[in-house]
Amino acid sequence: MSFSPRRLARAGCLLAVLATLPAAAATAQELTLSAPGGATRTLDLAALRQLPATTVEVTFLTSRGEETGRFTGALLWDVLTTAGLVDAKDQHGVARSAVLATARDGYAAVLGLGEIAPELEGKRVLIAYERDGAAIPDDKLPRLVIPGDRRGSRAVFSVDRVDILKPESRK
Repeated sequence: MSFSPRRLARAGCLLAVLATLPAAAATAQELTLSAPGGATRTLDLAALRQLPATTVEVTFLTSRGEETGRFTGALLWDVLTTAGLVDAKDQHGVARSAVLATARDGYAAVLGLGEIAPELEGKRVLIAYERDGAAIPDDKLPRLVIPGDRRGSRAVFSVDRVDILKPESRK
């Protein structure tokens, strides 16, 4: 099937208009969680708020200089274990796995699962819904917050997906 240049131009205009509209996922505030061999789970903001709340203060460098904030949310470890996607007793499996957090706009950051495991590094990484005592704006909600990073490069706004990545076994 081929398309005429005129039809392609119309399609391009339609896509440009659609791009200016808010995406349906942008207001859903639902987090998709997955792990290899496991079922995909979803977690909405209300369920996220039901998990134990943790508050961390972070300072990091941005392109506009140093930024400090006090964030409240659920520990990423709690989110993943509550969803049944991590076997906390399998320390070797945890140590060789990674977490990929992806935003609605496609921006993503990776961290080792061992970084957030309490029995390993125990870093208090959050899926945050508040900053400095106020709700994070809907267009940036929820936010991945990684204490200890010198730069804010792995801070992911509008997280909509968290995937656990495991290397293939060699046999």
